[in-house]
Amino acid sequence: MLKPGQKAPSLILKTVEGQEMALADMWSAKQQNVVLVFLRHLG
Repeated sequence: MLKPGQKAPSLILKTVEGQEMALADMWSAKQQNVVLVFLRHLG
């Protein structure tokens, strides 16, 4: 688990549309806040 002020690791995640996006791209898009939601498929 990350602690406050600790840098997030480099990740490449899929959007709900199935496109890949790097976490660093979200920061470079000058977004103020980024919310990551992890969904787990059951079944």
